[in-house]
Amino acid sequence: MDWQTGLAVTGLAAAASLIQALSGFGFSLFIVPFLAMVIGPKETVALANLLGTAVNLTQLRAVGRAAERRTTARMVAGCYLGMPFGLAVLLLLEPRALQAGIAVCVLVFTAVLARGLQLRGTGAGWDLGTGFVSGLLNTSTSMSGPPVVLYLQGRRLAPPAFRGTTTVYFLATSGGAAAMLALSGTLTWHTAGLALLALPASQAGRLAGNRLFHRLDERRFRLLVFVVLAASACSALANALR
Repeated sequence: MDWQTGLAVTGLAAAASLIQALSGFGFSLFIVPFLAMVIGPKETVALANLLGTAVNLTQLRAVGRAAERRTTARMVAGCYLGMPFGLAVLLLLEPRALQAGIAVCVLVFTAVLARGLQLRGTGAGWDLGTGFVSGLLNTSTSMSGPPVVLYLQGRRLAPPAFRGTTTVYFLATSGGAAAMLALSGTLTWHTAGLALLALPASQAGRLAGNRLFHRLDERRFRLLVFVVLAASACSALANALR
């Protein structure tokens, strides 16, 4: 591990956690395109899942009790059904094509979230379907969040229930994704070392974001986040096509 890579991963983890704490979304959307340029798309998927597991684990005690358990359980089940298909995509696609796909996904999800679109549906089928799509995206691009966020926003959950449900869901699924990636050989000791190196910085970014949350204008900051996400995706796409 060279020091430039370690420094880049550490800085990106801190910035992604800061964005997540301030805006409530954007950890993987921000970090994945940049990491794909630094360490490659396949190692990026494994690293993002490891860091996501750690971040959500620290939030579980505070918000986990408010989760909607049945909805969460069904989405988790759907996610585990979708993750093997996403893993197949990750293993079969050529890295440059995978990086381009990640960039396109970020651009699409950023546009959808910026427009405030929602998925309006209820019931076990919607829970399972949302989880399946999320799982497919998780092990292929590490961006499992947008389908879940769009769906739960459409359900109009109260803020505590929303935070609790997403925290429990992402903790349960990112840990499982990391295990699948380890069994497939995608998660290496090098990736694990990068995760350990970046963990303190990601927690520092999370704490800083929580402190700044009430001091910044939410609308302007969310606009800045969307601009940063779009710029990161365009950079990754240009790098893949170059």
